[in-house]
Amino acid sequence: MASSRTRWFTAQETAAMLDLTSAEVCTLLAIGRLTGAKVKQPGRAGKAQWLVDPRSVAKEKRRASGRTRKKQASLAK
Repeated sequence: MASSRTRWFTAQETAAMLDLTSAEVCTLLAIGRLTGAKVKQPGRAGKAQWLVDPRSVAKEKRRASGRTRKKQASLAK
């Protein structure tokens, strides 16, 4: 039986998918362009990581590709 939960991405995985740095991903999380949660890792004192919702990553990819297409169209003129 398939899991009903969708796997969330780490900030590093998200950065690789969007061709950004981890710091830029954290900035997008802070301004609300990506949604996520900071989750503490069990058994590791003081360690936490950002987990990013894959739906917000897909929206950001579409947003970024729209900017790229508009930029390419303006350069072609």
